[in-house]
Order: sequence, then structure tokens, then C-alpha cells
Amino acid sequence: MMILAVMVLPVSAAVSPQDVDTKAKIATGGGCAPIVLAKWEADTTGCLEDGDPTHAINGSQFLPPVTYDGKKTIKYYSIVYDEEENGNVNVVSWDIFQPNNCWGNGAFVYQVMGEKITNKAEAVALFQAAVDANLVEFDDEYDANLILTEYLEKGTAALWVGQSDLCYCSPAGDYRVEAFAVDHNNNWACALENTFCYVPVTAFDIDFCTVNYGSVNINEPKWIAGNTIFSENDGRPTVRNIGNTYMQVTVEQDDMQLGESLNGWNVKWGARMGNDDANAVYYDPEGCATLPNYLGLCGQDELDFSIEVYKGTTGEKCGTMTLGAEIWECCPA
Repeated sequence: MMILAVMVLPVSAAVSPQDVDTKAKIATGGGCAPIVLAKWEADTTGCLEDGDPTHAINGSQFLPPVTYDGKKTIKYYSIVYDEEENGNVNVVSWDIFQPNNCWGNGAFVYQVMGEKITNKAEAVALFQAAVDANLVEFDDEYDANLILTEYLEKGTAALWVGQSDLCYCSPAGDYRVEAFAVDHNNNWACALENTFCYVPVTAFDIDFCTVNYGSVNINEPKWIAGNTIFSENDGRPTVRNIGNTYMQVTVEQDDMQLGESLNGWNVKWGARMGNDDANAVYYDPEGCATLPNYLGLCGQDELDFSIEVYKGTTGEKCGTMTLGAEIWECCPA
């Protein structure tokens, strides 16, 4: 005989969702709080800080990558001691905050979690190199010799490291870093704080290598229009900011073989960024003009160029335009 088992499902009914309160309390288990004895930052270059390779300035100075979508890897180090656990605490982390200036607003950037360096010789070497490079921030009660001889070399404290990236257009200036440690009894160390400098570098990319004004009539101004799409050699000039400051574009040109007359140059140039005529500037050959509006971090915009010929022989003319950039230090309204 074959027996068939049949499951009868109950008819479902709609039930309104209900909220319930939740609570938790992180316990303190006693013991002493850990201490962040020292901390510093370094990059991945051999000199530990590419913005100050001779270590003339105390603390870390880092250059941005100056490439579109580039990343700058920063390593964060802390030496941590705990009475009960030596350096084997539960959590070591770093909170990083933007510069508080015209390009940054002091906002929280990210938190970096640390890992313990288990090789004591490696930890000692990393600490000594950072001390020699004047990168280290110390707790007020400790110095380099004490930390080295009584903590790191004896293994009663440990070096922790974490890393993360700043993007190519993260704002320039002094980044504040707070180092934390929590032991297995949930005791928190007092934060040890320092800053590192993301060195201001003004830089740009353009998507064109030629400006062709085409056919031009005497005494008739002519504009060549750009666009906001960065596409190599599409005939529509575009500029983008690949530095870590706000920037203004500068431009100068020669006379493009048009020469001078008794009344002055036979040609006048014009340029603007964007499509607002109020931002247009006009300049003579051999003169340098600075466009009045700025390009923000990660920004890109169109470049327009104009020519007005007052006198000249027919035929093709050739010349050179030089584009540059200046740092824009005024705070936006």
C-alpha cells in the first residue's frame, strides 16, 4: 500500500507590521584604557612623503596624483599600549576630516580600520623610519626613545596600520586625523590627533591640440565654440580640473603671422570659459589673460575662443596658443 502525505497550507491573512523597541548596552569590563602612544601617516613612495621628500617640514606632506580619476594611497599608523593586553587590543581606527578652508569644509571623510603588525622587527623599522623623517605625533607623556626601547622592542605595545585613498580632486590643505583604540573590555583610549597636508597643486587637462578659426573676414569677430564633453580632438575645446584646488585658466597667443600696424596689433584675441559673455576676456598678442571665473574640484567646462583680424593678407596663418592655470584662492559666495 502506498501512503500519500498531503500538507494543507493555511489561508494567509494580511497582518499590519508592528514596531518594537530595541535596546543594548555596551558593557565596560574594568581594567585600564589603552593609550595611543604615537601616530603618523605615510604614502607608498620610498621617501614616505612625496610632497616633502627631504623632510624639511614636520609631519606628512603628500602630492595629489594629478591624473584624471587618480588615487592617492595614504597609510595610517598608530602605536598602541594597553595595561592588560599590551598592544593586542580589540580595535584600532582613524577618523579623517577634510581641511577647513576655501576648498574643504572640515567634514568627515571616512574611517579607516587598522590591522596589527605582528612582526616586531618590521614594526621597529617602520617606526624608526617615520621618526627619522619627522612624521610622528607623540602623546605628551612619551617620546621616541621611550616608545622604542620600553614598548616596541619589548613587545609591550604594538604597531597598527590601515590604509585608504584620497581621490585626485580631494581638496588641498591640512587633513585632521583622530586615532582611536578600544580594548577587549570596551575601554576607549583618548584620541590622539594630528594633521597631514595634501599639498595644493593646480593642474588641468584639455581635449584638444589645435584651435582652428577657419575662414575669417576682416573686422568681423568670430567665435569658436567648445563644449562640456571631454572627448579627444572632437573640435570642441573642453578643459577639466585634475588638481586639488579651484583654478582659473590663463591664455596667451602670438600674432599668428598677422603682425602690427601704426595703430597696433592687426589681430585681437578673445576667450571665455562657459557660455556667459560676462566671463569673456579680450587680449592682444603676446599678452597673457586670466579668465575671471573658476573651475571647481573635479569640474570641467567648455572653452570658447575668438579672433578679430583688423588687417592681413589672404592665405593660411599659423601660430601658437599657450594655456595655463592659476590657483583660485577666493572662497565661493
